[in-house]
Amino acid sequence: MLTPVPQLLTPALSFLRRIRAFVVRDFQLATSYRVEFGMRALSVLLVVTTFYFVSKIFASDSGRFPQWRAPLPAWLIGLAVLNYFTVGFSSLANAIRSEQTQGTLESVLMTPINVPSFIVTSSIWDFINATFISFLYLFFGWLFFDVTYQGNFLTAILLLLLTTFVLASLGILSASFAMVFKRGDPFGIFIGIGSAFFSGVIFPTELLGSGFQKVSNILPTTYGVDGIRRVLIQGQTLAEVREPLLILCLFLIVLLPFSLWVFSRAVRRAKREGSLIQY
Repeated sequence: MLTPVPQLLTPALSFLRRIRAFVVRDFQLATSYRVEFGMRALSVLLVVTTFYFVSKIFASDSGRFPQWRAPLPAWLIGLAVLNYFTVGFSSLANAIRSEQTQGTLESVLMTPINVPSFIVTSSIWDFINATFISFLYLFFGWLFFDVTYQGNFLTAILLLLLTTFVLASLGILSASFAMVFKRGDPFGIFIGIGSAFFSGVIFPTELLGSGFQKVSNILPTTYGVDGIRRVLIQGQTLAEVREPLLILCLFLIVLLPFSLWVFSRAVRRAKREGSLIQY
C-alpha cells in the first residue's frame, strides 16, 4: 500500500519549520544590536568606496603621489601596519571575552596581578604573531615581486612601535567596554575599516578632499603609515619624519594613561558588581 503524499511531506515540513525558527531567532538576535548591525552595513559601503578611490590612483598623474608611483610597496607597508592596528585594537578585548566565556576571568583578576601586567601578558602572543605576519607582507613582496625598501629600518621600527603602543591604548579602551558590557565593542569594525579608509592604507588620503581629510588628520594610523612609507619608500631620515614621530608621541602621552585609568575603573566596577563571571 502506498504511503499518502502528505505523510511523506510531514518530516520535510517539520525540518523547514525548524530552519525557519532558528533563522528568525538569529535574525532577531543580530538586529537587536542595532548599532553593530548598522556598522556592518556601513563597513561594506566603506569597502566599495575604498576601491573607487583605488581606481583614481591609476587615473591620476602619478607625480602627485610620490609614495604611490609603484602602488605595491605602499599597499604592503599599509597592510602590515593595519595588521598591527587590528591586533592592537582587538587583542585585549578578545582575551577578556575568552576568559569570560571560560569562566576564568574572575580567578585571574582576583590574584595580585596589576592592570598593566594583565594587559601585557594577555596580549603579548597576539603581537608576536602580528609581527610575524606583518614581516611576511614585506618579505614576500621583496622575495617574489622585487619590491625594494630603502631608508633606515630602525627608524621604521621606531615609528611602528609608537603606532603600536597608540593603537594598543585604543584597544584597552575597547577592552574596558567588553569588561563592563560583556560584549565586544560595536565600534571596533567601523574603526578598523574606517582607519583603512581614512589613514591612507589603500589609497592616498589626498584623494579624500579637504573635508574628509580632516578625519584622516585625527587618526594615529595616518601618521604611522605615512611615516613608515616615507622612510622605506622615499628613504627619508629620522629628522625628516620628526613630525609624525612627535604627533605619535603626543597621542601616546594622552591615550595610554587615560586608557589605563578607564580600564582600572572598569575592572573595579566589574568586581564591585560581581559580574566578572558573567558573559
